[in-house]
Amino acid sequence: MYEIKIFHTKVELHFSLFLLLLIIILSGNAVFAAASIFFSFLHELAHKLIAVKMGYTPEKISYGLFGGVLHIREGFVKPRDELLIHLAGPFFNIMMALLLYGLNLYFYLPWLVPIILANAVLALYNLMPFYPLDGGKITDLYLAIFLGYGRSQKISRLISLLFSLFLFFLGIYLVQYNILNLFLSALAVNLYVARKQDNGFIFYKITRNIEEGNHSGNPKILVCREDMKAVKIIERYKPLESRIFTIVSEKGIYRGQLTELELLNGIYYCGIYADFKTLLEFKRMGQHNMK
Repeated sequence: MYEIKIFHTKVELHFSLFLLLLIIILSGNAVFAAASIFFSFLHELAHKLIAVKMGYTPEKISYGLFGGVLHIREGFVKPRDELLIHLAGPFFNIMMALLLYGLNLYFYLPWLVPIILANAVLALYNLMPFYPLDGGKITDLYLAIFLGYGRSQKISRLISLLFSLFLFFLGIYLVQYNILNLFLSALAVNLYVARKQDNGFIFYKITRNIEEGNHSGNPKILVCREDMKAVKIIERYKPLESRIFTIVSEKGIYRGQLTELELLNGIYYCGIYADFKTLLEFKRMGQHNMK
């Protein structure tokens, strides 16, 4: 993973992005590859521009084989705002494809064809109704109207998982005709990985929102992921200041709470390298034995 800053925006580049470039270049489509990367970045900047206009705080852009994902710091985005943010990227690519197509008809510039194609592919690909693509997130919003956010996310994640499995085995089957069809299998793996990364960022947003709510710089409520080691927390803050530790899963699902005394008691019996899941279970066992 490489990190750079472009236009005051943190950009994470996964090694799989370079693999994609290499595959496309080796297939004899260097112009298409260059146009895809350039306009994919502009696609994400379109998301960022609308998010900023709506009053939200873009945190970073992650790039991998599946493309780019804009991460927004705020834990909650209004449905209407979220819809406009997700539509901004594909809309930009559609407009660019139409503009360049009209330019090519008038001046006839053959080198514009792969650039037009790159924008068309970016727009259509991102509008596919599979998470974490823009189309998948828009599908989430649509289903939430009828089923609520919890059910809509479960359904869209399941559909995306099934699609990833289909794409993976399709790539393996088609490799007999062309070795480059393995790209479909690699794409399926990255769609799955992208979903996991997005879940991890949910935890990050929750942590920032709660901890930054305390302007003293010494928060009394800390959000801790259940697989985090206790030592990482006790090394960061002074002990015995009556803190509350809220434990969540990697998806941001609430698991329970520990007071500072419960944390220290758990460390005493379970060890300083125990994770918060273990400490929470120890607390529950103690409460059960008291009954």
